[in-house]
Amino acid sequence: MLNLYRRDRRDCAAGHAEESRSGEFEERKKGWKRCACHIFASGSIAGKFRRKNTGSPNWEEAKTIASHWGQTDSLDSEILVPQVAPEVVLQNRVTIEHASKSFLDDRHESDAPRTYRKYRLLLKKFREFSESRGSVMIDQWQPNDVREFRAAWAISPNTASRRLSMLKSFFEYCVSNEWLARNPARLVKIPRGRDASEKRAEQKLPFTDDELKRMYDTCPKYGYLPKYAWNGDDLADFISLSTYTGLRISDVSQFQIDRMNKNGEILVRTTKAGPHVYTWVPEWLQDRIRARAKIHGPHIFGRHTSKSLDVITDVWRRKLKKLWAMCGTWKVKPTPHRFRHTFARILLQKPGGTVRDVAELLGNTEEMVLAAYSAWVPERQERLIRVLREAFKDKPKPKVVAFPGRNA
Repeated sequence: MLNLYRRDRRDCAAGHAEESRSGEFEERKKGWKRCACHIFASGSIAGKFRRKNTGSPNWEEAKTIASHWGQTDSLDSEILVPQVAPEVVLQNRVTIEHASKSFLDDRHESDAPRTYRKYRLLLKKFREFSESRGSVMIDQWQPNDVREFRAAWAISPNTASRRLSMLKSFFEYCVSNEWLARNPARLVKIPRGRDASEKRAEQKLPFTDDELKRMYDTCPKYGYLPKYAWNGDDLADFISLSTYTGLRISDVSQFQIDRMNKNGEILVRTTKAGPHVYTWVPEWLQDRIRARAKIHGPHIFGRHTSKSLDVITDVWRRKLKKLWAMCGTWKVKPTPHRFRHTFARILLQKPGGTVRDVAELLGNTEEMVLAAYSAWVPERQERLIRVLREAFKDKPKPKVVAFPGRNA
């Protein structure tokens, strides 16, 4: 039996001292800095003590080589190592720090500020995790490392799924630059449980008409905040624009009058092919929007000095939270995004409202809308029941007779 150990070179990528040695068990410890120095085998062969470089930095491959030497009783025999697939030769080995910076620089040119911020925070955690594992080079990451990194996320499965997709994008960028032979995150999946699905559905529940009325009735009691001249009427307009357009809080808080034309049509999004998609708001809301523009200028909810989207939206989140607290208790926690779901609910409830129409306005696929929204609208199910009742009301049926009792 030959003993295996790694012998570090002078130019060790992990910074280990030259000629220092380590075993496989030792390298499994937390915090060990990995490297690509070769593994050596030593022991008695044909009655003589021998030592030889296996020529491989991989423990499994080195074990195969050492086993072959032991079976042939010679260190000079031909080594038959099973080749699963030809190894892709990486042109350049780069550090994790360099790969992360390069990727972020590339994303910064095309991503929205909020999306770029998510990538930046994820890669910060990625670098910290790599440092705790002793990984320096990007090609040291393996699928099992990705699974352990994923297991360290104390977040919901839905958020973890999105974060893993972002991590896969980062690794694909590294593969395209020939820094990695393969994407180690490609086969890693996020387990989904029933509890998580139920929780997601609860968070996305739309507001009912009664809940909207509660908010409108409470707006006059809101009053003025100490530092800002925004009152309940402003909040009512904010809620109305959110509900009647389906726009996100980031778009509503930065809404400009030029998004609405003379007919009351409001630009909600631009498709990938180029055409614009418009929604429409009733005349009373058109008048409110134009009146606000005369008071506050093109930005009907005020121009913000900060360019940070988080800062801008947080201002209105705080106002809404204060209003919701004044409304009393809620069955489901109110959030600004529930106005968007309410927009979908209102459309689906009305005769003639189709899943396709809602999908086009929200920018989702029909499958997503059908799976996500139809279950949230009780009135829609009641309408289907009425249709079924009318359809089968006059159909033939057997003569109904009473069943005899058990003792008959």
